[in-house]
Amino acid sequence: MKRYAFVFRIKPELRAEYQQAHDEIWPDMAQAIRDSGITNYSIFFRRDGLLFAYLEAEDPAGAFTFISKQEVNSRWQQAMEKYFVKEDTTEPGPQMEELEEVFHID
Repeated sequence: MKRYAFVFRIKPELRAEYQQAHDEIWPDMAQAIRDSGITNYSIFFRRDGLLFAYLEAEDPAGAFTFISKQEVNSRWQQAMEKYFVKEDTTEPGPQMEELEEVFHID
C-alpha cells in the first residue's frame, strides 16, 4: 500500500460548513472513493485554511483517475468549489500540492 499526502486551501471562515459537508458525505461519493481503492483517507484543518490530506492506495494515480471519471465526483467537486482558495479557477476541485514522504515508521 502506498501512502499519499497533499495540501490545499479552503476559506477559513467556511470551515464549519466544509466539515459538515464531509460529516454528511454523499453515500455514492464515499462509495466511489472506496471503489477507487483508496483507504485510510483523512483530512486535517489548520486555522489559516490549509488542509492536509492523507490516504493510502495501491495505485494513487489510478485511484484519482477512476474517481475523476465518476459522475458523482463531478457533482461533489461542483458542490465543494465554493470552499476552495486557488489561483487557477478553470480547473474543478482543489488546487492540490503533493507532498514528498521523507520519513515513515511502523
